[in-house]
Amino acid sequence: MALLRRRTLIPAAAVVLGLALSGCTAATEPVPTRTPSESLFSAADGVRASGNLFFSLLAAGDVDPKAVLTDPATDLSPGKPLSLLLTPDVYAQVEDRPKILSLDDVTVSKDEKKATASVTYELAGAKRTDTFELRLTAEPEKQPADYAIVVPKEQFGLDATGVQLLPANTEYRIHGVDVSAAFREARGWAAGGTVPRIPAFGGTYPLEITVPGDNGFTDTLELRTSTFYGGDGTDGKLTEFAHAHGF
Repeated sequence: MALLRRRTLIPAAAVVLGLALSGCTAATEPVPTRTPSESLFSAADGVRASGNLFFSLLAAGDVDPKAVLTDPATDLSPGKPLSLLLTPDVYAQVEDRPKILSLDDVTVSKDEKKATASVTYELAGAKRTDTFELRLTAEPEKQPADYAIVVPKEQFGLDATGVQLLPANTEYRIHGVDVSAAFREARGWAAGGTVPRIPAFGGTYPLEITVPGDNGFTDTLELRTSTFYGGDGTDGKLTEFAHAHGF
């Protein structure tokens, strides 16, 4: 599998079908033999499997950043500063990670390369429903096709606008994990006029901010994002924080 490599289970219905084909013989005519090009799984099966797997890994706090594609594209490779909040070292510490309740309304394009689905999930005690896009990434022979989740770049993660108002040596931590590199990377973009969002999966992020120096301080800013539409819980929060502290 190309992106969601942790999938090890084949849906129960598919297992039952496989056993039926291999262990039973029709009374009047033989069971037809499938050619290698034929698949036991539809594209919609792949969408459902990929979507459910993605949310199960969100709940576990262990998602490969490459399971998400941004539009327009962003390099979310491990080791990139802006990918820091996506790593298990950080995300496993985050509370209120999404818990899927249902995945519905799957639609697949004619060429099966794109799809949409709606997901209902619980986040921080509230039930939400979002519609999201998926893109085909691999077609294994004996498993459902792999689809990656596509998230609009301008809506994915934490709004870092305001980071440029704080001193350059400000330190940032989430549950004790130093994430300063991500915020300093975002700050470096501010000179160009646009501060990028810091990609983050759904959950509640208690961002501990420390401004060093004689007049320094440490305070915590709570940010919450839903993975798909982060703006509702993070937009403008860091700017408000900086202004509240006199910056």
